[in-house]
Amino acid sequence: MGASPWAVLAVAVLLGGCAVDPRVRAKSLEDENRKLTREVQAADQAVQASAAYLAEMQAPAKAGGAFSLYFTPETLDRMAAQTVPYRMSGREFNSKLKGEIIVERVTDFQFLSRNRLRCKAHLRGEKIKYTGSVPSFARGQVKEFEQAVTKGAIADLEVRLELDGPHVVARARATDIRLKAKRDSSAESRLQDEMNKKALRLPLVFDMTIQGHGAVPRRLMVTGNHVVVTYAP
Repeated sequence: MGASPWAVLAVAVLLGGCAVDPRVRAKSLEDENRKLTREVQAADQAVQASAAYLAEMQAPAKAGGAFSLYFTPETLDRMAAQTVPYRMSGREFNSKLKGEIIVERVTDFQFLSRNRLRCKAHLRGEKIKYTGSVPSFARGQVKEFEQAVTKGAIADLEVRLELDGPHVVARARATDIRLKAKRDSSAESRLQDEMNKKALRLPLVFDMTIQGHGAVPRRLMVTGNHVVVTYAP
C-alpha cells in the first residue's frame, strides 16, 4: 500500500533537514498553557453558574427581574441553518492549499458538561489544489486527496461557550474528521490538525443583546437539555 500524500510530504520535509526551532516549541508550550488556563476558568464559571441557576429555580421570586432564554438542540439546528453555507479559503487550512472549503451544514448538537457542546460540520472543497512541491511518484495520491476533499468531509467539533459581556464566545476544536469519498487516516489526521491550528484558531462571537430591552446577559450555562442565557437589569 502506498504512502499517503501527507506522509510523503512529511518525509520530504524531514529529508530537507528542517529542525524544530526552540522558539516555536516555546510558543507552542505557551499556547498550551493559555488553553489549559481558559479551560480551568471555564470550569469554575460553569460551577458558579450551576449554583446560581439552582438558587434561581428554587426561589424564582428573588430573581429581581431576571429572565432566561433556553436554546434546545433543535433551536441551534435552525440557527445554524441561517448561517451556512460559510466559505473559507483553503489557505485557512494549509498555506499551500488553493481553493475554498465550504461549510454546508452544522448538525447533531449535543450538550456536554462544563459549558460545552458537540456538533458535526459538513464540509466540501471547491477548486481544491495543493500548490506545494510534490515528488513525481506521489502526484497521483495528492490528486486523489484533492478529489476526496472536493467530495466532502464531516468534522466532529467540540465547542466551549463563554460569556464575555453581551457576547457569547464559542471556541471550537475538531476532535475527528472523516473524508466521505475515500478514507485516509493520515490525511484526515493532518486535515484535523491544520483545522485546529488555523481555521478554528479564532473563536466565533455572537452578540446576545436584545434590541430595545435594558436587560443584558449575566450568566450562561449548558444543561443536559438547553443552553441557558440569563438576562438581568
